[in-house]
Amino acid sequence: MIDEDAALPAGCYVMDWPWPDRPRPSMPAGWSVKGFADDLCWLGDDVIINAETDVHPPGCEDSVWILHNQYICPPGIEPGALADDENPNPYPVAPPPEFVRVRWKEVAEIKGVPLRGSFWDGLEVPPCFRWDAFLSWREASLVLPGADFVYQPVDATIGQVELEALLPLLSAATTTDQMEAMFAAADPFEDEILGRVLDVNSEVHPRVFSFTLGDLIPTMLRPGLPDVTPEFWWPEDRTWAVWTDWDLLGSKVFGSKELIEELRRHPDLETLDWFPVRVHPPSPPAPPGRFEIRIQELREKQRKAAEERLKK
Repeated sequence: MIDEDAALPAGCYVMDWPWPDRPRPSMPAGWSVKGFADDLCWLGDDVIINAETDVHPPGCEDSVWILHNQYICPPGIEPGALADDENPNPYPVAPPPEFVRVRWKEVAEIKGVPLRGSFWDGLEVPPCFRWDAFLSWREASLVLPGADFVYQPVDATIGQVELEALLPLLSAATTTDQMEAMFAAADPFEDEILGRVLDVNSEVHPRVFSFTLGDLIPTMLRPGLPDVTPEFWWPEDRTWAVWTDWDLLGSKVFGSKELIEELRRHPDLETLDWFPVRVHPPSPPAPPGRFEIRIQELREKQRKAAEERLKK
């Protein structure tokens, strides 16, 4: 258990650290825990669950997608660590100046495909690897003859180049430099830094973290966690919000009409007005198989253990 336990939501506990032979990693400099989404998340359930649709957080008037940058390494240039799967910091840093940026719109035109997504269970997916305008390594020569390496965007995060263009516009649209943020449930940040907070039903209760806007890029560039931008982050005055979900290769910005128009006009940001299309209702849930039943049994075991822990 950690010092934060006294402030946990009722009926919750922190998962045990699974590696007792080594200490937990430290939180990035300038970052702190402000509380829990139970009390501090103002976005609303519609935004948290359906952020890819036309819903907006309170006070936000418009939204736009920022497509994460794709680059091609020209023939004769070595990509170095950018092509290394064992790179200790997978965050997408700015590539060498020799790399050629190719926009998603250009790829769609070259390949003769729409700048839209494929469908999953009847619903069009947001910008991700399932879009035909996402460039694979084997397709590099379609854009640049002789090239064989694409520096692809990393899912769930905004890259350094996009952040450097985005942050000045976001800063000018708020009265504060203090940010708040939540990470995706699939991200290891909370697991390894503070431990994930669960209730007796094994539901996750995400923390809300605090940091200054100027600390975001240095945090992302340092080795260690977090190595992706938060799923949701916003200024304390709640004038805008940014969303980057797990698996996605684009980020959605919500804010005033003026801010969103500035983003659309920015020459270094590739923006897109996109909302998903549904072609048929979602499929009914399948009956639980052996694996799902085993998961249910493990969750019930965790629930009972949590109840016993809370009694002590």
